[in-house]
Amino acid sequence: MLKPFYTKIYVGPDKKALIVCPYCAEGKEISVDRFRDSKHKLNVKCICKRTFRVFLEFRKKVRNETFLRGTYINHSQMGIKSEIVILNISATGLAFSNLDIFTFEEGNDISVEFTLDDEQKTVIKKNAVVRNIRQKRVGCEFDIYDEAF
Repeated sequence: MLKPFYTKIYVGPDKKALIVCPYCAEGKEISVDRFRDSKHKLNVKCICKRTFRVFLEFRKKVRNETFLRGTYINHSQMGIKSEIVILNISATGLAFSNLDIFTFEEGNDISVEFTLDDEQKTVIKKNAVVRNIRQKRVGCEFDIYDEAF
């Protein structure tokens, strides 16, 4: 079964989003603050009578998709250490996958280390907190007091 296609719409700091119809290109800016803590996937009906789906992205910093190898240390679980694959990264956090995903719990304090694929091969070492665990993915927020990034 195919997943429904959603157009990603970024919400501005003013809590407004510009929704543009993919069929007629008619656009309208709307206030979406009422959806922040509830629905992020919406069905929208345009004035051209066509219906399409949008996904509201409330994230402050855009995440960049990656495929970088690294390691983690889980300080909340007796210093367990293993390899990871960084799936996406932003200025405020990252998501990764590994074979030990079921050993993580929300709120775990971890350290991650990986090398960027830039020209300088920059090594990143960050402290983070596990914020969510979904399927085979662990979402983390960088420690705001850790200025190494």
